[in-house]
Amino acid sequence: MDSARSRRQGGGARFERFLINVAGSPDRAIERISLRWLTIIVVGCALSVSFWRTLSPSTPVFEIKDGDRSVVESYVTGGTRTQFSHTGAASEIMQIGSAERQLGSQVTALKSIRYQTQGDDDLRWNIKAEAGVLYERTNELALQDGVTVYEATNQATLNTETMLLNMDQKRAEGHDTVLLTGRGSKTTGAGFELDLVANTATVKGNVKTQYE
Repeated sequence: MDSARSRRQGGGARFERFLINVAGSPDRAIERISLRWLTIIVVGCALSVSFWRTLSPSTPVFEIKDGDRSVVESYVTGGTRTQFSHTGAASEIMQIGSAERQLGSQVTALKSIRYQTQGDDDLRWNIKAEAGVLYERTNELALQDGVTVYEATNQATLNTETMLLNMDQKRAEGHDTVLLTGRGSKTTGAGFELDLVANTATVKGNVKTQYE
């Protein structure tokens, strides 16, 4: 029995020496296992960072550009402003698709503008423009992006790119190329003046008229 016990002890000692030879030492074996898991964790983190970088946009989704610090103070969609004469009749109507004013600004940007006003006794003038700016202090309307003016009495149409309209004085002027189409004639020029009370249009600068 002593010899059998000796053989078992000898075998156990050889097995322990075998494990030590394989791992180097018990402490080194634990150290190698820890380093192995640490390497796996580091590689996994690197792959995760790389993966999320490929999904994220190259620039921030919400980015304030330099110089773009404007803040909208008020915004209106679809509006009508009506002025009435002393008799109670509508003397001036302005319809807009939208209006926007920036904080601290003295002007209001308008889109899809239609302005109607009377001459001597009726709503004779119909003015349309894609865009414009309203100067409320002076009650002036600067129209742009294609302006069309229609005068009902003489059935005349004026087309130009820009126009400044003083709504108090009921006068307008433009300094771009203008085409005035009336009954049986077409007149072109480099500018114009309108008197919305007297129902007159004056074409200026290199005026040419073609009769039909």
